Amino acid sequence: MNTTKNWYEAAILAVALVAAPLAVAGPSEGSPEMKTALAKAAEGPNQLRQYVQRTRAIYALDFNEVMDRHEAIKAARSESTPQVAQTGTK
Repeated sequence: MNTTKNWYEAAILAVALVAAPLAVAGPSEGSPEMKTALAKAAEGPNQLRQYVQRTRAIYALDFNEVMDRHEAIKAARSESTPQVAQTGTK
């Protein structure tokens, strides 16, 4: 009896751990709400914070996650643009 109870508890815990990330996962980067959030991040952190707070119950966006994605995209764009050598002018 005790081993069966332990097995059930372990099974419930395993299901909860597997399902937890799916339940709190935000929208994908290509979704319209994430595109809007990234556009708000480009406008500035205050605009993004207002958008996230206003839509948190609907889209489950996280301010820090959106800002991290925005910074990563910005860094990737700056790395992909060719650098032009500049000479010092006097």
